[in-house]
Amino acid sequence: MGVGTSDAVFALSGACVHRLRFAFGAPLGYPYARPLADENAEPEALFRRIQVVSPPPTRGGEPWQTGMKLAGQPFDPETGAGKLADVTFDEGIPSLDAAAPDTVVLDEWFRVPRQEGHVDFPGDDHGRYALSIKYWSPIPEGQTSTRKTVSYYNDDLTMKWGRTPAVGDWVAVSFDAFFPPERDSADLILQIGECDGRCGAGPAA
Repeated sequence: MGVGTSDAVFALSGACVHRLRFAFGAPLGYPYARPLADENAEPEALFRRIQVVSPPPTRGGEPWQTGMKLAGQPFDPETGAGKLADVTFDEGIPSLDAAAPDTVVLDEWFRVPRQEGHVDFPGDDHGRYALSIKYWSPIPEGQTSTRKTVSYYNDDLTMKWGRTPAVGDWVAVSFDAFFPPERDSADLILQIGECDGRCGAGPAA
């Protein structure tokens, strides 16, 4: 299914010029995560913010792909879109910078109800996006896959862009609004694809 970003899981269903579709669940058991809520409380839902920008923000003032590698070479956005599962990262590269306001294409709060969900790592969306930095994986060392159960889960999140990106545009997704610079979470980087007709906007264009 998805990929871990902090103590939550993101799974991409689709990203076209009409909408972004994804699943989101928490918690994953990230060992350094802050509690989702007071230990004696179990809220009926979690509320999280998603911010998406295009193009992705700079990284320490350098292009966003700085420190990303593919087959030992610097990652090239022009040729590497189909090989995101093989992207690696230099040690210690900074997180993506805060986004310029005019690059924001989506900025919304969304609800994740308290309901059990089961998520697989890696999942069907493996290779459709990359993390922004080298990050913690929920897959135990020595294993190639795992399944996690989360207490809060929404597998049908569909959001219309506030400003429409074009097919082929790169976007970055953050659940921490790309702040602070030393945040303990990874952002996501993906490319807008052709509409598959499943986004709710009508027949595929």
